[in-house]
Amino acid sequence: MKRGHRERRKVKQWYTIYAPENFGEMVVGETPADDPSKLIGRKVELTLEELTGRLIRSSYTKLILQIYKVEGDRAKTKLIGHRTDSDYLRSLARRRISKIDVNVVVTTKDGEKMRVKGSCFTVRRASNAQETLIRKEMESVIEERARSLELHPFMQEILLGKLSSDIYKRVKKIYPVRRIEITKTEIGERQI
Repeated sequence: MKRGHRERRKVKQWYTIYAPENFGEMVVGETPADDPSKLIGRKVELTLEELTGRLIRSSYTKLILQIYKVEGDRAKTKLIGHRTDSDYLRSLARRRISKIDVNVVVTTKDGEKMRVKGSCFTVRRASNAQETLIRKEMESVIEERARSLELHPFMQEILLGKLSSDIYKRVKKIYPVRRIEITKTEIGERQI
């Protein structure tokens, strides 16, 4: 470094991160930045339990929020997806059962594209034909529900377990099922 040359550092400021409007715009954290434009695109990951304060089905569900707008010292976020904790999914998988995965790209009623991934855990090992029928049934339920709902209500059904419950009711007619989980969602064109 040259003599007399001082490195100029910008002073970092703390910004408060807020949850999306449909989650009540509550404070979810703080982050430092020397320029507010550097916050745009940052991702925040938190459990559904931290956001809602409810323990039911929410300690293993992680929401992924992304900062899209900064107003003063307030950083606003939008929901870009969720994922289920891998430890929880491993605890559901057992010997002599079938794990049937589905990966569907859907468009909601309001035109939002998203990817929905789900898993079905059977009571006993299913045949290939039964697995195919279960996979088709899961895909059709997810597609029907996405077409009939806008993004926010559709995500609510996924996060609260209503979609999993409806899939369970239709799939159990094909083969005995132990659990259905929507394991991951990715909202937006970039993820698809």
